[in-house]
Amino acid sequence: MASSTDRQTLLVEFLRLTDQQPQWLSFERLEKLESGLQSLEDDGLNPSHYQFGRIQRLVQQRGSGANLDLSPAEDAVISGAYLEALADLKLGRTRHKNVENYLDFRQHQPDALSAVVQLAIAYLDQPDKAFDQARPQMDGYRQLRLRYTDLRQRQSTEPVLPAIEPHRPSLRVGMTDPRVRLLRQHLSLPTPEQDADYFEDSLALAVAQYQSQHGLQADGIAGPQTLSRLNRTVQQDLDAIRINLERWRRVNLALTDHRVVVDIAGATLRYYQNGERVLDTRTQVGRRDRPTPLMLSEISHFTLNPTWTIPPTIYRNDKLPAIRRDPGYLQSNRLTVLDPQGNRLDPESIDWDNPGHILLRQAAGPHNALGQVAIRFPNRQSIYLHDTPNQQLFDRSQRYFSSGCVRVEGATYLVEQLLQATGSPAADDLESLLSSGITRNVSIGIPVTIVLGYWTAEVNTQGELQIHADPYGLDPILLAALNN
Repeated sequence: MASSTDRQTLLVEFLRLTDQQPQWLSFERLEKLESGLQSLEDDGLNPSHYQFGRIQRLVQQRGSGANLDLSPAEDAVISGAYLEALADLKLGRTRHKNVENYLDFRQHQPDALSAVVQLAIAYLDQPDKAFDQARPQMDGYRQLRLRYTDLRQRQSTEPVLPAIEPHRPSLRVGMTDPRVRLLRQHLSLPTPEQDADYFEDSLALAVAQYQSQHGLQADGIAGPQTLSRLNRTVQQDLDAIRINLERWRRVNLALTDHRVVVDIAGATLRYYQNGERVLDTRTQVGRRDRPTPLMLSEISHFTLNPTWTIPPTIYRNDKLPAIRRDPGYLQSNRLTVLDPQGNRLDPESIDWDNPGHILLRQAAGPHNALGQVAIRFPNRQSIYLHDTPNQQLFDRSQRYFSSGCVRVEGATYLVEQLLQATGSPAADDLESLLSSGITRNVSIGIPVTIVLGYWTAEVNTQGELQIHADPYGLDPILLAALNN
């Protein structure tokens, strides 16, 4: 929602550039504005927030043969609604709310607001087209919007099925349970005349197919996660799409054609060159009690064969208790004890019940927690992307394991692609630099935008809606802000 300052800025500039002349004395313009505002329903925005009822009533005068007679003040109200709707569509309705504010809209003012005014004026005779131009053009947005439109149309006809109790024992092959009958209904499968409550192999295959379509572990077992997804109502899915359409609007200005986008909720990474996706891989992100922060930055350099200095939280909560339990923990994990100046200390000289100000550093190598590469970008939280020896965890459907940094599957390949695409001199030497085992920093050719964002709904390449977990509980907060 535009702030009062935004509204004033937009309207003052609009009136200045249109010489204070009335703009809405034409039924044709008003009808096209009405159509454009109506289309916002498919973006998850409410037309009534933008004087839609007033504009409808004016349009209806055409049928009565009455002439439009608007005062300058009334004309300005309609102009203000037009501008606010365009701004919310292009920049996000919640851009001034204190939610997910890693994308600081103020960085883009006044250029962003000026662009909204210019767009509004350019399409005054076709205001419905102005909305088409303001709407984010990313595939993620377009696909979600299409799915939202389809779900809205189906909502009135979609049968409401009883929920399947998700917290009882998981349903699997060989079980007889009255919930199996409901499971078939939720999967749109016919109910057999006999043994309708029996879970047979063919049902397990249908469950596995459903799980695969929705980004769940495709094991054919209807456990709590699968049943919770099946129990979701159309309205819940519509709300999820609205929330994530708003996230795309909020990130709209920040997305350059050359970018790396980490989806924290989906635990994925996508790399784009010239606006085209060239890499799609899995990640492991921060767990609920140590979340990966949302942020916008630029990749600046890489560390090859990195050492790992244990961050304070991990040292205090994980490493120190482990050392107290097992005196051999330091050696088995190749950890060196250092003083604050970086001088090496003898572990035997440390009182581990009261160790004082020390650092733990893990040597580079195949067992290092950062793997072979770390991808660096400026941020106050000391977050980075990195390789990991824990490759087996990428096979999990929900990958919230880290202490905040992002582990990337195929991290060395991503670094190779970034070095080549940005013309870094190190592009041809990456393999030898890694095999040397020497820790060194390598600059990227030119900085590349990186977004650590958060999307809990997306449309996959098969056109299916996928709802991800909301590990950090951000969806209800953004939905409340969007509805205000």
